[in-house]
Amino acid sequence: MVEYGLGMYSSPHVYEAPVSGISGVSPSLAGVAVIEDYTFPLSVDAGVPYSIRLLVHNVGTDGIIAGGIVNDTGNPGSFTIISESGETIIDPGQYLRSSTTSPVVNCTTIEIIRSIRFSTQGTYTVKLWAMHEEDGSWFYDQEVPLVVTVTVGAPYSVPVHVFDNVLLKAEWWDTMKQRSNSIINIDASLLIGAKIDYMVKYVDGTPLAEIANIALDGANIVNVSLSKGEAKSGTIDLTGRIGSTVTITISFESFPGFWSDVLFDIWIILNYSEPPPSDPTVPFNWSEFIDKYGKLVALGGGAILLISLMRPPGQPIIVIPGGGKK
Repeated sequence: MVEYGLGMYSSPHVYEAPVSGISGVSPSLAGVAVIEDYTFPLSVDAGVPYSIRLLVHNVGTDGIIAGGIVNDTGNPGSFTIISESGETIIDPGQYLRSSTTSPVVNCTTIEIIRSIRFSTQGTYTVKLWAMHEEDGSWFYDQEVPLVVTVTVGAPYSVPVHVFDNVLLKAEWWDTMKQRSNSIINIDASLLIGAKIDYMVKYVDGTPLAEIANIALDGANIVNVSLSKGEAKSGTIDLTGRIGSTVTITISFESFPGFWSDVLFDIWIILNYSEPPPSDPTVPFNWSEFIDKYGKLVALGGGAILLISLMRPPGQPIIVIPGGGKK
């Protein structure tokens, strides 16, 4: 989930999902939630992560709202939700819920941005829920069912999270914002294929629209126009275009006097004929780390201090009917 510094969201928890819903439909209008938008792949390879996104909107009065991702009862296996704080396994009959920590006013939205990885091939029913809390009980107000087909991919796949929900911010004086990350130590002799899975969103800004770009070794492979608040995703085959090192660059143009925030989430999937002697790596990016977790403060004498804003994640809780936890 992207918080953009608001600090209003709770840590995700995993709960047992009743087959018929949660507590039915509430007669109250407190925090009634709807699904405003979502991004979710419908055809995936087992063992490979894909970007997902769920935008939930409070159309009621003040209340606590949430988004839920449900692994329906009877599905062939579990799936894993991946975030900065770690990985959480969702078994059939369970769902992951991410909620606000306190009531929010009408028209407030929360956005859950994660990655998902399916463990077993087959056909899954995945449900997206918009939810609200009322007197300690949870109600779901809207449900979107999705049918996801999971197939077996390459003999051995290595997913690399090149950009993990990176927000590029163009200030009023900028004409271009860009950032590059490289993947090194790729054993090209065993590589039989590759692809990029991406999600981009124009979060906010002065212009009515922005154009987001993704380049592979200097050659543009993604060029998408986004209206304010819009997100787009896709997968592109990179077979034959990956060597022992590859550089991915994200960018968008800006104009003096304007500002924009554009979000990028990018995976590169490397498919091998057999496990390589060592896995590929992404060198540490200090500027990305500072943007996410801290800020630089100038001290006397030209010294610079990094103030960390990292907080340890809480452990996911799985609630079992009858009151038990694990």
